[in-house]
Amino acid sequence: MYLFSKTHSTSTLWSLLIAFCLAVAPAQAQNLFVANQAGNTIREFSPSGVDLGDFATTGLAGPTALAFDESGNLYVSNIAGNTIREFSPAGVDLGDFATTGLSAPRGIAFDKRGNLYVANTPATPPGGWIRKFSPTGEDLGNFATTGLNVPRGIAFDKRGNLYVANAGDNTIRKFSPNGQDLGYFATTGVVVPALIAFDRRGDLYVTNMTINAIREFSRGGVDLGNFAATGLSAPAGLAFDKEGNLYVSNRGDNTIRIFSPSGEDLGYFATTGMIGPVGLAFSPEPEDDSQDGEDGTLSLLVGSVGR
Repeated sequence: MYLFSKTHSTSTLWSLLIAFCLAVAPAQAQNLFVANQAGNTIREFSPSGVDLGDFATTGLAGPTALAFDESGNLYVSNIAGNTIREFSPAGVDLGDFATTGLSAPRGIAFDKRGNLYVANTPATPPGGWIRKFSPTGEDLGNFATTGLNVPRGIAFDKRGNLYVANAGDNTIRKFSPNGQDLGYFATTGVVVPALIAFDRRGDLYVTNMTINAIREFSRGGVDLGNFAATGLSAPAGLAFDKEGNLYVSNRGDNTIRIFSPSGEDLGYFATTGMIGPVGLAFSPEPEDDSQDGEDGTLSLLVGSVGR
């Protein structure tokens, strides 16, 4: 094994550079999964938009939001069944992950420790709560109960703060990693918000279902206006691919729309196999540790290199 140093010849350095380029080649593209709330199925699409059919059809009752854990298992909130269902990477139904402390669960999200958070709405609004479950499904009780009014979408930022879209009062609420209510993150430009997601820069995007628009907010909560307003019909779910393109589920016309990182409308990504689509999620990228050293640094393996 050779590493860069001042003593290596030009040919050695070129060989190492070639090996480095191979080591950091782009990862395999991810499939997109769609929760068909009205059809009680999870649909799968290839990176190019090919309809791969149903990924899951059992144990679903109004599937609404989707989230993958680090092992590639898929979790689904059942708004009509008051449960969180779990499926293996191959689509095997692993049964209920959680059944307690839930009421019309919508948005779900994992924190960095693998705990799952669920947005709940009481039978008689206003109000609501965020429930927390351990990686094994243990009910850890309420994470947050203040400042919530029909909570729907939830998402974590890179610092572990949790953001909640309140459909009852058209606001976005922010909570610290330990559950402290940090007040309103956004109060403008939000109209019956559904699900939410962060881009790579840390901007927050919100689906406004009733006005057919996607709203964008900076990391500091500044209202940046509509990110997208064309090709939308009751937009509900949203997810970013690794290139920064935004995918939006249109519950109104049973389609998936795609937008570039700059907000350009790229047209339909998918138009088949959907009935009331809501939640979206990309499968996690496969991890490849074959090029990693024991200390987590990249090692370049080069054979038969002269000096």
